[in-house]
Amino acid sequence: MAEAKRKWLPLESDPAVFTEFATKLGCSGLEFCDVFGLDVDLLAMVPRPVVAVILLFPIEGETGELANQEAHKEAGGQGSGSVFYVKQKIGNACGTIALLHAMANNRDLATFQDGSFISTFVRDCEALSPDQRADYLDKKAEEGLESAHNAAAAADQEGGEGAKPITEEEMNTDLHFVCYVESEGGLWELDGRSRLGATRVGDCTKETLLEGAADAIKKRMASSASIRFNLMACTLSQD
Repeated sequence: MAEAKRKWLPLESDPAVFTEFATKLGCSGLEFCDVFGLDVDLLAMVPRPVVAVILLFPIEGETGELANQEAHKEAGGQGSGSVFYVKQKIGNACGTIALLHAMANNRDLATFQDGSFISTFVRDCEALSPDQRADYLDKKAEEGLESAHNAAAAADQEGGEGAKPITEEEMNTDLHFVCYVESEGGLWELDGRSRLGATRVGDCTKETLLEGAADAIKKRMASSASIRFNLMACTLSQD
């Protein structure tokens, strides 16, 4: 991965913050909720339909990445199909990249406000490569995207005692977001920092996206010694 040119505040796995952030970027019709576990009974509690899944997990160096690559190879390997995929070149932007993946790959189901960031981004980047899309985001950072991301990150920090300053340790977080979507019968893991690019990790339908993502995440967790995994589902708004 190319060296990050800038570093943003890290986002937390908070459904309310992601839903509000999506709205501020000009997307309506999508909302996020927690997934409290990967057991069948817990998955059954998630509102349907699920149109994307966002995972926050610990980065564990080359060993963990190689283990996950092996799982990808067994499931189907690389490719892109019709998936909208963006590389990450900005430090700590993985939450925003995951959100963009969830929105852009559901542009047929969500509503994008005319002239909004997400509408303009998808229109301008439709024909670009993943690297070119990353460069586009870097240019747009100074036009409001970075401030919108950091505002969402600051909202994560607010609580009963008010906002707390971000520590250097938190800025150097080892937690990372990826997004899972369905396209053409495949389950795709979209990780902006992955050398594999958009990666097909299994088969699923639109109706079985959550269960397919749960199976892929179980494989990732099996190769990890950590328990720091958080999961959110992106669903169609129930309004």
